[in-house]
Amino acid sequence: MLSMDSITECAISFGDLDPMAIVWHGNYFRFMELGREAFGKHHDLDAVWMYEQGYFTPIVQSVIDHKSPLVYGDTVTIRTWMEPSPAAKIILHYELRNKANDQIVATAKTIQVFLDKDRKLMLELPEFYSAWKSKKFP
Repeated sequence: MLSMDSITECAISFGDLDPMAIVWHGNYFRFMELGREAFGKHHDLDAVWMYEQGYFTPIVQSVIDHKSPLVYGDTVTIRTWMEPSPAAKIILHYELRNKANDQIVATAKTIQVFLDKDRKLMLELPEFYSAWKSKKFP
């Protein structure tokens, strides 16, 4: 099986902070989105391509476990990987680390489903996704 992960980074800016001078908890969703986009580009499964195939892939579940705060000047490293599923969904996991000390700052998971262009939930794997999975998970 091919390696099904990707790694990207994001520098923490002043605008990422809350009044306690740590990264505001809502920004972790933005970091996850950066990881999701990097994963999609790296593995030919980006949102624009899926839309061009006739599908939306909204996130229906997001879970984050915060472990340690990030502060101004830190860089967060976001590792993203896919959990294989027989269902018509995309399950991604995230591990966010402080680049300076390699400490895990958060772990997370998202689940996306497939909607056609009429926003109808797909219960079967879309053909393009089934073909993609066959290549990536032989």
